[in-house]
Amino acid sequence: MTDRVLIAIVKGGLGNQLFIYATARALALKTGRSLYLDAVRGYVADDFGRSYRLNRFGIDAALMPESWRVAPDLRHPRAKLIRALNKFIPKKWRFYVAERSDTRPGELLKHGCKAKRVTLLGYWQDEAYFTDCASRLREELCPPTPDSSAVRARGERFRGVESVFLHVRRHRYSPLLDVGYYQKAVDKACAELLNPVFVIFGDDIEWVVNNVDFRGASYEPQDYDGGDELTDLWLMTRCRHAIIANSSFSWWAAWLGGAAGSERRVWAPSRSGLPLKRAEGWEPVEAEPA
Repeated sequence: MTDRVLIAIVKGGLGNQLFIYATARALALKTGRSLYLDAVRGYVADDFGRSYRLNRFGIDAALMPESWRVAPDLRHPRAKLIRALNKFIPKKWRFYVAERSDTRPGELLKHGCKAKRVTLLGYWQDEAYFTDCASRLREELCPPTPDSSAVRARGERFRGVESVFLHVRRHRYSPLLDVGYYQKAVDKACAELLNPVFVIFGDDIEWVVNNVDFRGASYEPQDYDGGDELTDLWLMTRCRHAIIANSSFSWWAAWLGGAAGSERRVWAPSRSGLPLKRAEGWEPVEAEPA
């Protein structure tokens, strides 16, 4: 182990966790640091009951030793004090780097370059943070294969047709995308693909079925289980194409997925209301908040 260490504080849902890991892993590789994940502080007072899920993936990082912990959670006075003090330290000596609205991917390499141990706090929702390491990350973040043979067979079936996953988020979520976005994306898919099959994922599938016209194309709703998001992620990556929500979860399903050797089409909201950046080559679709 190198004596130069990078610690990433993991928080949020699975999509957020994937962004945090991808950015931290890429930075660790570029700077020659050993990567550790703090999987505790971000979930001490999580309002949605979320938990650390990266342990289900083939990641290359260790859990942070408890002896390194300086505060029990992110709201503790010591955590706030450290964050505040680092604002006045020269970038190259900062040992605690918190994401700001004006943070740019190229700047991360400048932060903490003289410090032996650096901690990252943020969501880092921009592919530019880890584009250089995309191939390695796609291997490490490949979703775990489900135990169910029926689910595996369904995934293989999706790979064999012009499947398009459509993902929707509407419960406890803001801003909501209006039906116009999904209709425009479906229309584009129907015009550009031969015999598309739409596979509907999300937390309000009935809303999609009742409001989106699939123009005679086949569609297949998937049962939603909020406690089994890894199965959804695996199935979504098996679809050849994607219509994503303004969601880090469906962003990753689109980025990680697609059948081998196929030309992948991804339709994404042009204005998501979130800091998510579209991956290169994805087609923007006009979207307004509902």
